[in-house]
Amino acid sequence: MSRHTFRPYAVALGLLWGLPLLLVVVLHLTLPTHVAGGGCEGIGFGCSLAPADAVVLLGMLAAPVLLLIGLVVCVVIAGVGARRDRRERGPVG
Repeated sequence: MSRHTFRPYAVALGLLWGLPLLLVVVLHLTLPTHVAGGGCEGIGFGCSLAPADAVVLLGMLAAPVLLLIGLVVCVVIAGVGARRDRRERGPVG
């Protein structure tokens, strides 16, 4: 039976996935939903997104990068744990 704990994974994924998600939700709910100065809203043709919508767009652009980084961090945590277990067991034989 493995002694591995899920705490390092929870901390890493909480920081890489949970914190940005919480930040996007809070900012989307608190930032203005209209463009200041009465400009047109939307993407393209000189228009700009409302701040609340821009946060959602940036969150969607960051999600694939954060997903890959989170998976790499999980692999590194697993590798470090496996190496530590091998050292604790000592030489085989």
